[in-house]
Amino acid sequence: MLYFPCFRAACRPSAALVLSVVFFTTVHAQPLQTLSPASSPSTAAATAPRSSPSLRDALDAAWALSPTARSADSRRAQLQARERAASSWINGAPSALLAQRSDRFNKNAGMREYEAELELPIWSPGVRGATQRELAALRLGFEPQQLVARLKLAAEVREAAASVAVARTERDLAERKHSEALILAQDVERRVKAGDSARVDGLQAQSLAQQAVSGREQAQQALARLQNQWLALTGMAAVPALEETLPSANPVISPDHPALQAAQSRVQAAQALLELSETDKRDPMSVGVGVTRERSAFGAASETSLRLALKIPFGTESRNAPRIAAARAELDAAQAELDAAQRQVQTELVSAMAELDAARRTQASMSERVRLSTEVQSLMAKAYRLGEADLPTRLRADSEKFEADLSLALARVGMQRATSQLNQALGLLP
Repeated sequence: MLYFPCFRAACRPSAALVLSVVFFTTVHAQPLQTLSPASSPSTAAATAPRSSPSLRDALDAAWALSPTARSADSRRAQLQARERAASSWINGAPSALLAQRSDRFNKNAGMREYEAELELPIWSPGVRGATQRELAALRLGFEPQQLVARLKLAAEVREAAASVAVARTERDLAERKHSEALILAQDVERRVKAGDSARVDGLQAQSLAQQAVSGREQAQQALARLQNQWLALTGMAAVPALEETLPSANPVISPDHPALQAAQSRVQAAQALLELSETDKRDPMSVGVGVTRERSAFGAASETSLRLALKIPFGTESRNAPRIAAARAELDAAQAELDAAQRQVQTELVSAMAELDAARRTQASMSERVRLSTEVQSLMAKAYRLGEADLPTRLRADSEKFEADLSLALARVGMQRATSQLNQALGLLP
């Protein structure tokens, strides 16, 4: 701590000193307001109704840009096409056979034969129904899978909005600190010129103002970087306020949680696939209908005949065993994923509730810290005006007050973030 002697000439009341005391009393008599994302001018404009987007609007915009959403219609069309194919009475595409047989390259006695055949693959017993059940399971699981992807994207949107809120709070407080540092530097400079303060005090105040300028610029750059990341994620320039409603006092995981529904649908699809693998033990059978027209020699009459054929492939262990084993492995993996999803959602809920409780306690503690630092700053400002404290002591009190205000503002954002994380753990979209 630095102490400077007070000479009689410098300690006499003067007009400059009186004006300085009046100015400091006006500026620092009231406690400094703690800024938060909801109270800053830029955020107030962002949270204005009817003109500012909501988190739901941001999620919809980000979803429209996501690969999952852009391919959803094509994937639905794919399932519908497979269902139409499974509802057909043939199991695949028909094929045609055209053949000709003659003896012109050996004895050339005039033997000619022409054959045309249409071959239609047909369903093996039970395979068509098993295929339709597998497709039904895939169709029922499609929307839960889309909802899980949307919920994951909601987590990114919520976290991005929270990061912007933190950066915006730091920017607002950095601007306030810069303004206060300029006021203090100007007042100290007047006191130095009036002979009421040492030259080193003016230099310290000017250095503090320059530090505040650097802090403000860094905060603005950090905010701009996060806003650009938000623009890339959602395609929106405006960042909505992170405001969500707290769920009930004792939230529980609903059976309709998207992660649980998606995992359960994967189990059902794997069961249907195993049933299909055990039912479809051979390649598709086929029915052939052919017409043959032939003559035995030159001058002989042509004869036409109709041919019916049934092709029945045999099922072998080398064909069926790998497919059944792969289907059982898929079912085991799906059941393991379901168990993991149940554990994960419960763990996320417990963690989110613990973070919410910690955020409440932090906010209460920071509120008390702001109250104490405000009182200390007021006393130090008064002591400095009366010459009972030096400038470094005054600056430490101002710094503590600023840190307390920043901590409280960040605690409020942390409370909002914890609320969003709890809603995310419960599977609730904005």
